[in-house]
This record gives sequence, C-alpha cells and structure tokens, in this order.
Amino acid sequence: MSGLPDKVVVVTGAARGTGRVHCEPFAGADAIALDVPSVAAELADTARTVEARGRRCVTAVADVSELGAVTAAIDAGVAAPARLDVVVANAVVHFPGAPARELDPRGWQPTLDSKVRSLCRRTDS
Repeated sequence: MSGLPDKVVVVTGAARGTGRVHCEPFAGADAIALDVPSVAAELADTARTVEARGRRCVTAVADVSELGAVTAAIDAGVAAPARLDVVVANAVVHFPGAPARELDPRGWQPTLDSKVRSLCRRTDS
C-alpha cells in the first residue's frame, strides 16, 4: 500500500505477521499500532520499523475484544493529529484446538464481534 501521505492509519494485530506487514509500507502515513500485551516487545519492533521510515508510530496494548481499551488506545493515538483516516482491522480472536474450517457459525461470532468493535468508536458521552 502506498500513496497515503500525511494520513493516520490504525492497525490492529500490528505486532507481527500480516499486521506488521500492514504497518510497514504505508508511504508517508503515521501509524497507530495496537496489539495484545503478550506481544508488546514485538509491537515495539513494529514501531521502530515505521519510525525508521521517518513516520510517527504510536503503539498501545489493547485486546480488540475489549471496546473500552481499543477506544482509549485510538483516542490517545489520534490526539496529536486529531484525525483518523484508515483502519486496518487485522486482529483476530483465536480459538485454541479448533481449525477455522471446523467452527460453526456461533464459533465465528467472537471474531466477527471483535472486527466490528475495532472499527467502531463511540462518539457520544
């Protein structure tokens, strides 16, 4: 992805894998990188990679299944630029012991809920 000069991008699940890959190439964009506490060191590596390209990267630990934590992290990250242009809802809720192809529709609900929550921010008080 390129061509996002002076934009602010939020990426959930940003510490490793495709989340990190999403953070790195945003040409000219500042990043807000979110992931769970257990991968905080890798999240810091993601930030260093983005910052080495001359862009700002704010990191926050937040579980996408906790709306309040995600909202607080995004609010803190957008405080300086006072805007958010792009959301990459990359984080996933994992189901130990069950391959994705074996989950019934109820099993998918936590994943779907986490995606929706990571995209929605409350604007009312």
